[in-house]
Amino acid sequence: MKRFLNPCRRYRQSLALLAAEALAEPARDRLNQHLAVCPDCQTHLLELKSTTVSLRAWTDSVAGLQPSLEARERWAKAVRLAASPKVVRGSTASPGADGWWHDVFWASRGIWAGLAAVWVLILAGNLSLRDHPQSLAGKSSSLPPSREMMMSYREQQTILNELLTDHSAPPDVDRPKFVPKPRTELVKALLA
Repeated sequence: MKRFLNPCRRYRQSLALLAAEALAEPARDRLNQHLAVCPDCQTHLLELKSTTVSLRAWTDSVAGLQPSLEARERWAKAVRLAASPKVVRGSTASPGADGWWHDVFWASRGIWAGLAAVWVLILAGNLSLRDHPQSLAGKSSSLPPSREMMMSYREQQTILNELLTDHSAPPDVDRPKFVPKPRTELVKALLA
């Protein structure tokens, strides 16, 4: 994302090499063409040149210094370790994908942190609200019903039974009652 907002980003390394006078000729020509039209890069190059001038003066003053034998051995060991082949494990993503990941997510890490905080708050709110009705229901069902509650329940059941009875139907006395036959009689009737 930064590459879209800052097109001069790809020239920064070349500007550093140009300031140190270590840039190859073809790349130097392209960079000079860009410098002709970009004031930001011109300013950056002037800052880099002012730094390299002071560094050159410093290197001239310390040119006679030599590192100790222990320091040379440590450096040699570090170089050998850096040159030894290493097994790379993990992501095999291309450098372009890694750069995109860095540009998109790392550049806006404050926004991602804010979103993560909001999600944590939402999750905490959901967890606390989800348990509330269940805890109330669990507390009321764990207590034995009181005598008044049982009497009220019986009264409501009586009223419901009266409402559900059909008063328009004839009483059950006139109807013949169904009497089931024994299984042996059913088997005889089926075989006949």
